[in-house]
Amino acid sequence: MRHRGIKGWIACAVGVFAALGAGGCAAPRVNTTMLTTADVVRMTDQMSASLNASPEIASRTPDSPRWVFTMDRVANRTEHLLDDSEKWGIMARFRVRLTASNVARDRAVAFVLPAAEWERYAREFYDPAQARLRPTHALRAEFRSDTRSAIGSRADAYLCAFQLLDLETGRIVWEDAYETKYRVLRNSFD
Repeated sequence: MRHRGIKGWIACAVGVFAALGAGGCAAPRVNTTMLTTADVVRMTDQMSASLNASPEIASRTPDSPRWVFTMDRVANRTEHLLDDSEKWGIMARFRVRLTASNVARDRAVAFVLPAAEWERYAREFYDPAQARLRPTHALRAEFRSDTRSAIGSRADAYLCAFQLLDLETGRIVWEDAYETKYRVLRNSFD
């Protein structure tokens, strides 16, 4: 009898310590005004829908002269660090959303890697200068923020602007932007 009681007590103690330990070891809540994954999803979904609905794209047919899009520039002008993988990850999702919408097939659009990326990957298999399609248009993005900081709070307003440029004429064929704001109250740990 006593043996079962000790096992029960040990099991109970282990459960209590595990529960306390899990709560005590949890990551602290971080107050941040940075763009979130949900923002990236909303942003790329909205921008791909906007580009597809633009008169320049919507009026094209499968028989239109082929446009070749490259994504050659993405600039971060915010106060938050976005490394290259994050910036180009946003652009990759944008391209994937466009591809999923059948813009390539229905609107006679092709996508190519930026020149530097193509040369890096193609060098093994092709003569990079001869095999790559020549881009006719460039999709570009620029991320900006306006930060307001005070003792008790911080607020960031983001403008994530996208453009499609005709590389022959320099004309902006399409542009749109995603905007969002974040505000956090500071505590003694910030």
